[in-house]
Amino acid sequence: MDQHQIKMRHPLLDEKGRLIEAGYAKELLMDYDRSAIKAGKLRIKEWDYYLVLNEDFAGAFTLSDDGYIGLQSVSLLNFKEGWEHTETILNAFPM
Repeated sequence: MDQHQIKMRHPLLDEKGRLIEAGYAKELLMDYDRSAIKAGKLRIKEWDYYLVLNEDFAGAFTLSDDGYIGLQSVSLLNFKEGWEHTETILNAFPM
């Protein structure tokens, strides 16, 4: 399955709060403006996800603000030994 690569800089959302272009980018090209979201505070979901990996190991890091709950999570994966460990912290109403 081919995925669409975004290659030109533009806003993430249009004037109606909809995604302008779906896909992936190899650099930060889409400009995010929280005020462009057409939803109530408790419906806005924002997060950052980072993955660092090679053929043997991976580290995944998530920071999330889902309005009613916040999440900070770190996962370590060892592909050679076949294990994974995740630690997560939750907090209420981070907004």
